[in-house]
Amino acid sequence: MKTKTRRQFLKSAAISTTGLIGVRSLRGWARPSVTASITPQLSVFGYSQVQLLDGPFRRQFDENHKLFLNLDEDGLLKPFRKRQGLPAPGHDLGGWYDDADDFNEKDNFHAFIAGHSFGQYVSGLARAYAVTGSKATQEKVHRLVRAFAETVEPTGRFYVDYRLPGYTFDKTCCGLIDAHEFAADPIALDVLKRATDAVLPHLPEKALSRTEQEARPHKTIAYTWDETYTLPENFFLAYQRSGDKRYRDLGERFIYQEYYDALAQNHNALPGKHAYSHVNTLSSAMQAYLVLGDEKYLRAAANGLRMVQEQSYATGGWGPDEAFVEPGKGLLAESLGKTRSSFETPCGAYGQFKITRYLLRVTRDSHYGDNMEQVLYNTVAGTKPLLADGTSFYYSDYNSVGAKKVYYKDKWPCCSGTFPQLTADYGISSYYPAKEGIYVNLFLPSRVRWVQGGTHCTLTQQTRYPTTNTIQLQLDMARPEMFAMHLRVPAWADTKTRISVNGKRVEGDLVAGKFFELSRTWKNGDRVDFEIGMPLCLQAVDPENPRIVALLRGPLALFGVGNLPSNFSRAQLLAASTASQSSEDWLVQSDAGKITFRPFAAIGEEPYRLYHNVGG
Repeated sequence: MKTKTRRQFLKSAAISTTGLIGVRSLRGWARPSVTASITPQLSVFGYSQVQLLDGPFRRQFDENHKLFLNLDEDGLLKPFRKRQGLPAPGHDLGGWYDDADDFNEKDNFHAFIAGHSFGQYVSGLARAYAVTGSKATQEKVHRLVRAFAETVEPTGRFYVDYRLPGYTFDKTCCGLIDAHEFAADPIALDVLKRATDAVLPHLPEKALSRTEQEARPHKTIAYTWDETYTLPENFFLAYQRSGDKRYRDLGERFIYQEYYDALAQNHNALPGKHAYSHVNTLSSAMQAYLVLGDEKYLRAAANGLRMVQEQSYATGGWGPDEAFVEPGKGLLAESLGKTRSSFETPCGAYGQFKITRYLLRVTRDSHYGDNMEQVLYNTVAGTKPLLADGTSFYYSDYNSVGAKKVYYKDKWPCCSGTFPQLTADYGISSYYPAKEGIYVNLFLPSRVRWVQGGTHCTLTQQTRYPTTNTIQLQLDMARPEMFAMHLRVPAWADTKTRISVNGKRVEGDLVAGKFFELSRTWKNGDRVDFEIGMPLCLQAVDPENPRIVALLRGPLALFGVGNLPSNFSRAQLLAASTASQSSEDWLVQSDAGKITFRPFAAIGEEPYRLYHNVGG
């Protein structure tokens, strides 16, 4: 069969899209999909079923949606057009994103990975369309997919002498399957087929670790930084969404066997590894488990995340200088004096949300929700906003001397790609449907709509959590219906935790670290009041340094600001009190006077300190 030229492909694609641009909910345009071998105990709501209400997380989503909706399309497509030898109008976006020849891994990251996050921007827009139903957003996704299709040809010229082909294609794959799934793009899967053909000649025969890449001939060290071991997640998703077995075969081909084998056997394979990509590939292990049905991959993902958590900061962040440390040597404490690059924030939070969402759905273990909220409130909630010129927040700084929030030196880094995807996912991370009812996982002002037993239900959540410890949930229903509402009781919650339905306290054991089941016949107007006891506690940076601690209240890490003393006593920190009823600030009486502590999201330009020395 003769291969179509790019022009022939685009002509046929244009014909096939006639009358389909407005499709959002109808699936007649979609390819046959397949069901995974393992069905998680919890499902996922559609993006449009969950609405964030006014609050900081809705504002983050809206800001990112608006910014990416207004990005110059010629600028986004320029690296692809330029490397294919096509006319490339428009301005260079700058930073990592450009196609140029002045990159130097020692001191100049301009043009590091040309076009690298294009697929993530498409993915973020597709998810934003699914959340909002914005016609302009859907149309932009369709235009970008069509224009990108013009740059795709069988030899993969784009990838010739390209540093990280697997890294960039993984994001392109994600963008195209999301454009298909969430923005009803009728040609996205055809474009993905061609894009896959184009990249395959430039990929290795299997997933390679950085050590394996360094052992092979390479032009410069930067060519050994590819992340082919993250490819399976999106290949397996492409298989499920398209029904094309080739993607399943490719997912199996790039499974990171040595890493997963070690983790599955409870061997800590993290030390020295690049942190974000080795958390991200745990999601590939979960997709391997769901598609192939081999429990080895579930063990690898669960053990791997536990090992990450064992060397996480009090914020839930991890990976000083983007690497995992060797446990048992006090190296996390040592990092507090060595680096200001403590946690790769939007990327790390995105990876953490993905793997905790997978594991929560499979296990129903509420500890994964605890971890999700820890990262949410203490890292990405305090991220400086992405600017229109690509200026991005990248690292959280936990250095013990003069830590500050600063923008990253280069424009359009990797964190600019994960940030819009993450903020679009806040809603679907908050609630999960199950056969017997609904799980409430995150406590955000929000509204979820679903059908339970044939009854249309709406659950509205009002809260200022975690500034306050109270959550109100109200049901609007067409008629009474029997089902269970499961509320996550955090593992840190104390005995002051209470649940009431319509003003009457619920009896039963509210076990910290478990979902609490409220099973009853619900009716229109029923209200649940959830009060979570939020104690103060101290958390050591690592077991080897018990006198270097962070102050936490419930899920919130509190950062000291202002003129900080060199030491506190444990009693002083644990006696912290709120500055006022409406304030997010806490006050600690030290030997040097009253010291202000505040959450990461409330910190502006002032210097801060997360960890403090305490006495015996």
